Amino acid sequence: MSAAQLPEIRQVAYVVEDVDEALEHWVEVVGVAPFFLYRNLELAECHYDGDEITLELSVALGQSGDVQVELIQQHGNTPSIYFGETSGRAHHLALWTRDYDDVVAAYRAQGLRDLQWGSASGAADERFVYFAPEGPGPIVEVVEVLDRKAQMYAEIAQSARVYDGSQPVREVKLSRR
Repeated sequence: MSAAQLPEIRQVAYVVEDVDEALEHWVEVVGVAPFFLYRNLELAECHYDGDEITLELSVALGQSGDVQVELIQQHGNTPSIYFGETSGRAHHLALWTRDYDDVVAAYRAQGLRDLQWGSASGAADERFVYFAPEGPGPIVEVVEVLDRKAQMYAEIAQSARVYDGSQPVREVKLSRR
């Protein structure tokens, strides 16, 4: 798989100090809504730089046009790709794929190294990997998106298209498999 064949960027993510404060800014100032907020989510599986870690996050997902916006607040001081990275600037770009193993192999073949990986819920379509930044480019995340997750992401995008100004933040729970 060549670089030209890799999936398109589908998400821009920001690591924030306070997810509620960030949500207020994104809704009131930037104009993105609604956001779906997963509060105090403990990842089912996570490894950082080769070590297994326990990681708790609050994650909010919204949509602007064809691009999903992700806001991430890490709880605690566990070393991770997010810890100490709050800046207000984009933290990473995510690619979504049904061909997770092939896309990950293509990035590894280009010399990128896995920095953080795991599964949000432990479900079959919840794998992710972040590659250590190399060169002047961004951190790249590859996310496995099969039917269940594709449906969830489609519902988030549709909610943004028909948003009527009510309930700009919608708290949800991640289902475990």
